[in-house]
Amino acid sequence: MKSLAASPRAQRPRVAAWLRLAHSQRPQILNIGLLIAGLALGQGSIFIAQTTLLAMADYELLAAFGTHYSFAILAIILVDAGATTSLARVVAHTSAEPKSRDEVWRIFCETSVIRFLVASLIGAAAAAYALGFSSDGFSRWYVALALPGLLLWTVNGVGLLDGLRLSGISGMTGAAAYIVTAAGLVLAKQRSAEAAGAILGGAFSAGYLLTLGAQWIALGRRGWFPRLQKITRAGLVRSLKDGVALSFQIVPGQINMRVQLVLSTVYLGAETTALFIYAKQIVTASTQIVGFVLRVEFPGLVEKLAAPGKQTLANVLDAQRMALYCAVVFAVGATGIAGVAAAVPDFSLHRAAVIIASFSPTILSLSVSLMMIQALAALGAYTAIAKMLAVSSVLGMLVSYALISRLDAYALVLGEVTFHLVSFYIVYRYLRRRN
Repeated sequence: MKSLAASPRAQRPRVAAWLRLAHSQRPQILNIGLLIAGLALGQGSIFIAQTTLLAMADYELLAAFGTHYSFAILAIILVDAGATTSLARVVAHTSAEPKSRDEVWRIFCETSVIRFLVASLIGAAAAAYALGFSSDGFSRWYVALALPGLLLWTVNGVGLLDGLRLSGISGMTGAAAYIVTAAGLVLAKQRSAEAAGAILGGAFSAGYLLTLGAQWIALGRRGWFPRLQKITRAGLVRSLKDGVALSFQIVPGQINMRVQLVLSTVYLGAETTALFIYAKQIVTASTQIVGFVLRVEFPGLVEKLAAPGKQTLANVLDAQRMALYCAVVFAVGATGIAGVAAAVPDFSLHRAAVIIASFSPTILSLSVSLMMIQALAALGAYTAIAKMLAVSSVLGMLVSYALISRLDAYALVLGEVTFHLVSFYIVYRYLRRRN
């Protein structure tokens, strides 16, 4: 009777193949590990600082910081102008020849000009609001001292690092900006509004200065030293078009979050806004890890959807199984832990736990929405992504606005889920039409 188990000799080719596969994927695994480590160090430090403020019931500072910092990060995203993707693509397609490097630096200079113009427009609008319309000392000082960080980001090297397959290094250097801000949040406790705004705005700029320094040191160690190149009008136009197209795939979802913040501030007050920010921090961190997995699974998704008649929902989910498993684990885990904490009335973070439990299911709904976006990206349907995000984000914001006076923070949860479910439905219909 033959053994059901394969003989050692038969298993050797499989083991050898597995070792070769593991060796070939080691850079990707290392980059994912560093990205997660950067996320844990950076956003983890801010999460700890926010937890301290919640335990001290310092809702005013947490709400003010969370609102301003959220809009500052949105400004950072807008200033990047999609260059994280566009520059990475250029570098990845470039050989080591000097002429090719010169072309990269010319595109980098043109992109930086566009980024500087965007930063200047955002800075002017923020300064006009802080000086002309806001009577809040925190806002005036935060904006004034955070603007230098925004201008510095116009020459960031994230796209260059990603193109050189150093996305892990990019993630680790990016953690510095968060860590410095977290330190500023600790120092700002029990200070006046003006002093707290100055500390946190200054920490924002100092953090991005430190991040930039680390990025360019990493690039220099790989022989990539910045060079000024003559820019062209055609290059500027191309950079502008690429920036608008790529940014529009990100901005609707980001705006949805900021509209929710404004609605919470206006209708629900500082305490609920602080708790909302805290809960969203957990959702964002979880879905960012899912996003890292999606980046790794993307090539397989492209291959799976390439054949005619294969653009089905089943194939989309099957090609991204690991991301789906992670999303389920994070959603169930966050809901369970927060639910247990919420069941203890005397727990100092009882109300925070209730809000977290309410928002935890959005980890799964947002992750599925990201998987649908990946499916469209794999098919090259970038215009469809932009339209889908525009429609779904508007509907999500309308639901939040219509229900917030009756359902309080739960209206924000429903608005978020609406956003994600509409995204899912639109992509599902798109796939049905292609088959």
